[in-house]
Amino acid sequence: MPGVVVVDPEPIRTRADLRAALERLFHADGRSYLDLATAAGVGNATLHDMVNGKAFPRWDTLQAVLTACDIPDAHLDAWKQAYARARADRPALPELDNRPGRPMELVCDPFDLEVHRAIASASSGLPVLPVYVEREHDRLLGEVVADAAAGASRIAVLVGGSSTGKTRACWEALNPLRLVGDQPQERSWRLWHPIGPTRADAALADLANIGPYTVVWLNEAQFYLADIALGERVAAGLRELLRDPHRAPVLVLATLWPERWTTLTTRTDPDLHAQARELLDGHDIRVPDAFTGADLDALAGHASADPRLGEAAEHAADGQIAQYLAGVPVLLARYIQARSATTALIHAAMDARRLGAGPHLPLALLAGAAPSYLTDAQWQQTGEDWLQHALDYVIQPCNGIPGILVPVKSGTPRNQRTRPVAHHAAARPRSSPGPGALYRLADYLDQHGCRHRVDQIPPIDFWASAATHAHPADLTALGHAAWNRGLYRDSAQLGKHATAHGDLDAAFVLVFRFHGLHPGDHGPASWAAANLPLDDPYAVANLVKALRRAGAHDQLTALLARDPATRISLDNPIAVAELVEALRRAGTRDQLTALAERVSTHMYVNDPFAVAELVELLRRAGTRDQLIALLARDPAHIALDDAYVVAALVTPLKVGAHNRLTALLASDPADIALEDPYLVAELMEALRMAGAHDQLNVLARRLPAAGLFRTFLDIGDHRERFKFGREPDGSPSAPWTWDDLL
Repeated sequence: MPGVVVVDPEPIRTRADLRAALERLFHADGRSYLDLATAAGVGNATLHDMVNGKAFPRWDTLQAVLTACDIPDAHLDAWKQAYARARADRPALPELDNRPGRPMELVCDPFDLEVHRAIASASSGLPVLPVYVEREHDRLLGEVVADAAAGASRIAVLVGGSSTGKTRACWEALNPLRLVGDQPQERSWRLWHPIGPTRADAALADLANIGPYTVVWLNEAQFYLADIALGERVAAGLRELLRDPHRAPVLVLATLWPERWTTLTTRTDPDLHAQARELLDGHDIRVPDAFTGADLDALAGHASADPRLGEAAEHAADGQIAQYLAGVPVLLARYIQARSATTALIHAAMDARRLGAGPHLPLALLAGAAPSYLTDAQWQQTGEDWLQHALDYVIQPCNGIPGILVPVKSGTPRNQRTRPVAHHAAARPRSSPGPGALYRLADYLDQHGCRHRVDQIPPIDFWASAATHAHPADLTALGHAAWNRGLYRDSAQLGKHATAHGDLDAAFVLVFRFHGLHPGDHGPASWAAANLPLDDPYAVANLVKALRRAGAHDQLTALLARDPATRISLDNPIAVAELVEALRRAGTRDQLTALAERVSTHMYVNDPFAVAELVELLRRAGTRDQLIALLARDPAHIALDDAYVVAALVTPLKVGAHNRLTALLASDPADIALEDPYLVAELMEALRMAGAHDQLNVLARRLPAAGLFRTFLDIGDHRERFKFGREPDGSPSAPWTWDDLL
């Protein structure tokens, strides 16, 4: 065991002081982080996060580490006082009244957070929501909420079908956070539910301002994370929020249908949802479609207190209690019984949703599309007021639940956008709500349409109406849907309109696809290069690639003349790496150098894998001075426990940068994971070429115990010295023969 380590806690006043003191303590202790973490009974990652400033430890965790370092019990009181001083040191945060979200005590309307309304009952005096029956997923969700209440940032994603109780479970899980008691104001919880003008827009607008003790409510999380233009930026911002110790604790509650979960968490080529996958993966809590066994017994026990539960237990098919309470059978019956023109309106809404439109559907889009779902005979049988009759039917509440289409309240940010009047005379009714009216399709029928209309291609008037009336944020997704169904002209029309609204991703796709159809026409390229915003590095990189592939050299020059390198956001290192590579391939030296200069001085380098990727691309681009400046800024922010990351970061510094290399590896190479022999070999070669002999020797001594003796033999004269193997104490074995064996 190490001897007593003397590190005086008295000077500690800030979090930075505590971190520095722990670094001195662990350095004096002499053990690897892994050994020390094992002795303290804490996770290796926990120890890394404590020293790297990624997380502020709990006192019991710090006390265990101090005890493992042989700090005498008599000194622990002084350390505890130092810990309290450091904990009180927080960076400046928004004023309490200006933080996003509402105080939890004011969050009292479940329907405002999109909890489903329940079926009506003949009994009076019942609460607006049925008595809640807890199930296994509630227990798992409760553990996540308890962790957040104790001070840790957490995320939970409830995954289940429509109307299975996901949002209701999240609503019930808020109860422990409502109990303020004698908590100080700064520790009272708030709830932030970003919704307008689009959900992704609203999330990006205030995400950086979220403070501690905030619940981030992401019901139907695909609207935030699958947004083609903004989804990855929202996901990256949420990842930063969850791992920022200065904004802890925060609690992210999200819901997704299973098919949306699969879309966001499955790796594809190209990888469209990399950030969302990292955010969500491993945090799902599955909500079953049906009540079974003990759940049904618990339900029966509550039926006397709420007759709605008794009705559901008696009539719900296959244990689908939550769906019955949400009125699903009523909705399906009304959908099946609707007249032809009304069914056409519903099908237009279903198709708009399943093909990429957001939840708020413009009436003008539905009215322009619906007539083309009818046969000539059916259309002739409709009157001039067909739309009004159809609306009267679909918006009618029934048995206490909302209708098939629910009008979106006026005055919301989304409703403040103006809509053009439909120009299809045949589709326009004599009397109807204004063209700016918006409606939301009932969730269950939304899911029903996705499943049962999957092999249906909407008629031509649907696409024409979508191009004219769809929300600008939905145009790109609808354009992709058209292209994937072979409707190239409709796709180009939707892409043109999306580009006109400043969508860089739409511009990239339009340029690329249009070039394939009309190689000599650079109209889309010229417009995109001259007018689009240049803040998203992913989108700018894609546009640079598209212009190069299309041979639009003049347009590429015009784009670069607008100086995107000084205007793009540096929040996402992977996205910046994409732009670095695109500029390198385009041979744009001035823009590349300008971007590298910004990266080296302003980028926050706390994601080792992202930084490793960026470092490699900057090395290829030849921006050596900026690269060294980037790595020399604060290498302690980078957790060097992965051989691939270290090898990628060491290689660019192999010539004339030994001081910086030493600083980069100061976190002790004895902590680097040795799981992959190929990556370890690459790391050893990088250290050898960099002249980092001390670090190389530390790693070399670890190789045999990790089962990498063959890699160990490739170092120096080891193959000759250890020809007959080694002894447990590390010394070379003496020569031996068969006769020496017992």
